[in-house]
This record gives sequence, C-alpha cells and structure tokens, in this order.
Amino acid sequence: MITGTGFLILFGLACLLFHCEGQVQPPSNGTRLIFFPGSTVKIDWSYVGDISQVDLRFWFFNSSDGSRTGRLARVLEDGDPGQQDFSLIPRFEIDKPATLILKNVDQSYNGMYTFSLLDKKSAQPQTSEVVVFIAKKPTVTLTCYSSVIFNECDDFTCECQGLGGNPSASVTWYKDGKKIAGTGTEKQILTLMNVDETDRGTYKCVTESYPSTMHRDEKSIRVDVKFGPKDTSIELKPNPAILGRSFTITCNSRGFPEPSYTISHNGSHLINAKTYTDNDVAWTDAGVYECNAGNERGNDTASEVLKVTERGQPTQLPTIPNTSKYDNGSGEVTSSKVDCESSGTVVVWHIVLSLVSGFILGIFFSYIVSYSRSRWFRNRKPERNPETKTTEADTTYQELDLSKMNTEDNYQSLRVNAAVCNDATNDDDSTYTQLSKTRDVEDNYQSLT
Repeated sequence: MITGTGFLILFGLACLLFHCEGQVQPPSNGTRLIFFPGSTVKIDWSYVGDISQVDLRFWFFNSSDGSRTGRLARVLEDGDPGQQDFSLIPRFEIDKPATLILKNVDQSYNGMYTFSLLDKKSAQPQTSEVVVFIAKKPTVTLTCYSSVIFNECDDFTCECQGLGGNPSASVTWYKDGKKIAGTGTEKQILTLMNVDETDRGTYKCVTESYPSTMHRDEKSIRVDVKFGPKDTSIELKPNPAILGRSFTITCNSRGFPEPSYTISHNGSHLINAKTYTDNDVAWTDAGVYECNAGNERGNDTASEVLKVTERGQPTQLPTIPNTSKYDNGSGEVTSSKVDCESSGTVVVWHIVLSLVSGFILGIFFSYIVSYSRSRWFRNRKPERNPETKTTEADTTYQELDLSKMNTEDNYQSLRVNAAVCNDATNDDDSTYTQLSKTRDVEDNYQSLT
C-alpha cells in the first residue's frame, strides 16, 4: 500500500514526465468541517479544467491520532474507483469527479483528508486538504467549589476546563447571563480582585465543541461577599395613622448575611422583627419610629415620624411619647392604650386651662406695669418743682438725716433744734417765727443735700 508521502513523491516524478495543468478547488463549505456522529456527509472537491485530461486521482486519509495513514481510493484516467482501502475508515464512497462520501461517521473518522490529481499537462500535482471533526461534547471541570463566600477586599480565582470535546472546546465565563472576559481553548480562568458587593452573583462556565446544546457543557458557582447593611429604609403605612385603626411598619435593607431588624419607638425598644402591625392606633403611637438593621459586618438605621389624627380630621395632634409598649421576649408585643374618649377630654381641658391661665397672667402683668408707672411719676414730681413747700414733719426729718450732712452742719442743726426746744413753752405762732429766723433758703438746700 502506497502512503500519502510516497504518492506525492511519485506524483512529483510523474509531473516531470508530463505537462500538468488545471487547478483543484477546496470544498465550498471550508477546509475545517464538523460533522455529527451517525451522519452521512460529503467532502466536495472540484477541478477547474478539462477532467478528460486528468490521468490520476487519489484520496488519502491521516487519522487525528496518527494511528492510521494511507490511500483511500484511486481513479485512473476516467475509470471506476479502485484500490479502495476500508481498513482506514469502514464506510465511504467515491463520487466522480472528486467527491468523497463518508457514511455513518463516528469518532474513527476524525482526521485529515487529501485529494490530489495529475493531468497530462500539469508539471506538478494539484492537492487540497480538509480536516474533519466528528463532534463530541466536552466535559466541564472547575477548580473551585460551587458556592464560595468572601469578605470585602478578598481575591478569588477559579479555573474552568472543557476537556474531551471534539473539536477542542471553547471555554467562556458568564456572570448573571452576561459574558465576561474572553474565550479560551479548553480552559479559562476567572479572576476577581478586591471583591465587593458588586461581585456577588452567579458565575457560569460554558464550554462547547460545536454551537449546539448537544455539544455543550456548563457549570455554575455562586459567589457571595459579606458586607454590612446599606440603604436601610422604614415605611409607615398609612401615615398619618387614623385613631382607632391600624398601621404597619416595614423595614428593608441590603446586606450579607441577611440583616436582622429591631424596631423602636421614641427611643424605646418595640420588637425584634422586620415588620410590625398595630391594630388599634392611639395618641401615644405618634412619634419617631426607628429601624436598626444589623449583621456581623455592621449596622445601619433609618427613622420616620408617625402622625396620628382623628377620623376625618386633617389636623395633627400633639405627639405624646409612648412608653407603654414592650416586647415580652416571646416576640409578642403588648400595649396599654389610653381610652380614646377620655384622652380627647384631657386634651380639651388642657386647652381650656391654658387659655384661662394666660388671661389671668395678662391681667396681673398689666396691673404691675400700671402700678410701676404711677410710682415713677410720683417720685419724679419733687425734682421738677424743687420750690414746693414742705411740711414741718418733712423738714424735721430732713434735718435729722445726719448721713447726708457735714459735721459742722450737723452741730449747727442741733443748735437750731435746741433753740427751738428752749422756746417750746411759747405758743405755736412763736415757734414758727423762731424757726423762720434761724433758717434761710440756702440752709434748707444744704440740709437737703
């Protein structure tokens, strides 16, 4: 049996003896062909020129593993195919002028097929090669676990291999259905550096030897990154709440692991839960509600003010801190609520008392201002009219004011008083006359100073 290399040598020697011309064209569907197992396919070479001028035509086969190499068939001039070797591949047929038909193909048909011819006028043999793959599904293997959890700023790598496919499988990584990075042959490495919450998701490795689900394999991994609660929110519905009806508190946050929640009211613990419903709103329910979301990576809070109104009344009533609600440790919240009717009565009395107290305080303040102004005007009158006549009692007190008098004057005043006392036996008229003689206007002013 003549091998492909031996044939080419003989073909070259024949071209030295004969003048070769014409040209062999490869198959129109390419020189790299993939066929499904069990199918019957054709490799259609063509020849440009006068086929009657061709002396020899040959078909060769070289298996992909190199274990089988040789000539499949030969056509001399325009005769019937001969010297067919079915040991190389078990089922094939020659269809002139240059077509090779492969029947019920399997993995043994993988390899390179060559068509060569020599015509009477060509100086060299004309050849064309085609590589055939019988499609085979690859198998995916990963070098990491199917679920991994990291802390922020960690690094992560995972290699995906697609082995056993025919032809060699392409390997591609996807995240949440979107392609990331490039495509490798039989392997591709996923690399994540300094991971954060944006790296969380489902990563899938897809490997395929042929673009069909029959020849594709894939595996997924789940990547989670631990991070503290973020974007915490609290929702109160309805707000304002209506007296005697219900309202619901709902907390939400993002974090991994999933945060736990604590709800408080006006700074007092209410319940450890994500949601809470109060079915009988009271005035004491008004105030600030806070939601605290926490996990092993941190905490985050959000708050909102609840308003309480009566049915059909848009006016907001004063907020009274609620200290009556508590979590009894079993997750059940108890509440001691004020009766709606009595609570409303108390509020009305508060308003009435406030108005009456304000009125009384206003009258009292007006009286104080009026009295103060009156005293001030009275005290100012002696200064505006210093010549006003003073009574005897006033003069006496002025003269006896020793703290405002000089020492000499003090003695002088005492002498005057002594003279007056010596004449006290006289009648009243003589007393006033004596005082007039011993006092003048200048002494009066000195005595007053």
